[in-house]
Amino acid sequence: MSDARLVGVQPWFPWPFSRWKWWTELIPAERVAALRIATALVLILDILVEYLPHFSIYFSPDALGGRDLFAGRFRDDHFYWSVLRWLPDSWGPQFVLGVWLASALALLVGWRPLLSGLIAWVCAVSVWNINLGINNGGDRLRNTLLLMVAVSCSGAVWGVSSVRRGAASRDVLVPGWPVKILFVQLAVMYFFSGCYKIVSPLWQSGYVMYFASHDLAWSLYPGVAARLPVWFHQLTAWITLVWELGFPILAVLKGTRAVTLALGVIFHLGTLFTLEVGHFALYSIAIYAAFVPWERFRRTGWTPVLM
Repeated sequence: MSDARLVGVQPWFPWPFSRWKWWTELIPAERVAALRIATALVLILDILVEYLPHFSIYFSPDALGGRDLFAGRFRDDHFYWSVLRWLPDSWGPQFVLGVWLASALALLVGWRPLLSGLIAWVCAVSVWNINLGINNGGDRLRNTLLLMVAVSCSGAVWGVSSVRRGAASRDVLVPGWPVKILFVQLAVMYFFSGCYKIVSPLWQSGYVMYFASHDLAWSLYPGVAARLPVWFHQLTAWITLVWELGFPILAVLKGTRAVTLALGVIFHLGTLFTLEVGHFALYSIAIYAAFVPWERFRRTGWTPVLM
């Protein structure tokens, strides 16, 4: 790695982070490039599927939206903000949606990812704050993910910016702290979700997945779920509990890391296709793109089509 090229600036960290090698280490640029591409793809899908078809309903003051729908969040003693509060209702929402989609496309091809990522983050937070009624946990995760993608030097490879710099001819390293933040967020999210579940008698017995998979408000295929034995639903509940509570340790240990991360992808794919969880599953899977050793493909000469 002595001939590797460093892209980006390592920020100053206070003690003990400055002495923590795991936090300050450099990582292959392919990791954050894959994170950028995955995030952009999910964001484009989110905009086109969830927002665009119902846009006038969500953000029109004559329907279920408008700048004053949750006006109490924007009082002087609060710190919430939205550019939709600064733009007129007549054309402001349309403008923000257009800019949001354009910034997502720019992220996808790697055009000025710092600028396009920050613009996408501003639009996402603005939309999230202005109408809480249409949000879920996936939207909150999306906001953090976009900010980390923006500051992660994700355009060093696999993008139009990297083509101009000729970065494909050598190994490229970038600061790894944005990916570490996302990993910590996943670990905290899973662990405390498991803590919340473990005190529930329904989760302890495993019957919670049986009831959820038969609930018309939660299940996408209640008819299929009815054909599965009860013990199968119980087993999935218990595996979920063990995986969530053990993730902070199992994902760090080398011997269990790959299996733990693979279970995470399987878990989110399972919830995506069986439960009504919105785009939470897809944004979570996008984070996992940063944990795949994509740099190994460089040795074989493989690069994605965006390159």
